[in-house]
Amino acid sequence: MPRKNRNKKKRPVPSQSRNFFSGAGRGCHIVRINDDDHADTIHEDGNDGKNHRSNILEWDTEIYVEDFEGQEIPDIAMDPENNTLTLCNVTETINVAYITIYEVDCFGKDGRKFESGISVDNEGNSFSCLTFIVLSPPMTFCTLCHVDVDDISRVRIESDVQEWKQHPNPSLKHGAPLEGFPLEGGPFLCTQGVGGHLTHYFSGNLHAIDFRCAIGTSLLAVEDGIVMEAHDGNICSGIGVSNMFKWNSILIRHEDVDNKILFFTEYVHIQSSHVQKGDRVQRGDKIGLSGSVGFSPEPHLHFAVYQSDQADAVTVGFLFKGTDGIDYQPEAGKLYSAVGPTKVKEEHSLPIPLVYI
Repeated sequence: MPRKNRNKKKRPVPSQSRNFFSGAGRGCHIVRINDDDHADTIHEDGNDGKNHRSNILEWDTEIYVEDFEGQEIPDIAMDPENNTLTLCNVTETINVAYITIYEVDCFGKDGRKFESGISVDNEGNSFSCLTFIVLSPPMTFCTLCHVDVDDISRVRIESDVQEWKQHPNPSLKHGAPLEGFPLEGGPFLCTQGVGGHLTHYFSGNLHAIDFRCAIGTSLLAVEDGIVMEAHDGNICSGIGVSNMFKWNSILIRHEDVDNKILFFTEYVHIQSSHVQKGDRVQRGDKIGLSGSVGFSPEPHLHFAVYQSDQADAVTVGFLFKGTDGIDYQPEAGKLYSAVGPTKVKEEHSLPIPLVYI
């Protein structure tokens, strides 16, 4: 469709924090446009730190509402003529989209194939799939890939497209360092830290920390408290969009001696809980076992701190206190345990890649 000649006003674009270890996101493809609309990228395989060209097909930022007057534009469009998939943002907001494509091969620029991962549903059925994670500026089209299939109408796609809910106060912090550590043993690789681009850029996840850990690792209470919620009924896993709305978790309220609520801690993707609502726990108590339930590319623990137990509560930043007395905030690509930061092994010392489109 031809575009009208206009002086285009520069629109806001998402911030570009890294803090995600891409080896923990097999089959997930992070797509973001950079501030100056250059198409230089760093790919999952770009561990040499050099720039590479984008693998998605195209960004189109010359979109105007009046060009589509009277037309209904879907969030996700499949072109039956050339078998391409496009994310359409015809709003004035920054949108975030998680898009899963099942059981077909998908190709990007220059015919490069996108890596696939696995999704398992609550019935135990396993599927090959890949998921695009796109942060889209207002009024843009993002053509993601060519789908290798004869009949595009038979392609199974799941998607969740919403306005990006930014944290109202990213500098918000919990006062005292946490005395305990949420996992027994270690050290554990931090795969996503504050602002991580896989899932830690929403208001409810911004300050969360992910630790890679084997399924069945003991979960420990980081402070004394009372269990507010404990759920372990799901078994789904992997990178399917529908898994984002099914998970297992434990929520604990922590109080001081005057019963003043200080904060809440949440353990997500767990395999099983050893506690139930109303139980009192002490720092270091075993409260459950880690897992890989929900939207989880690999076994890990998602740990977060909140000042409220409301459904729309925002996270707060926090520090751990190592047994060596040094306070620290975990960063993606580094190893941690109750002692504190551990010397990074050679295989974890590579730059943490992030795809910029």
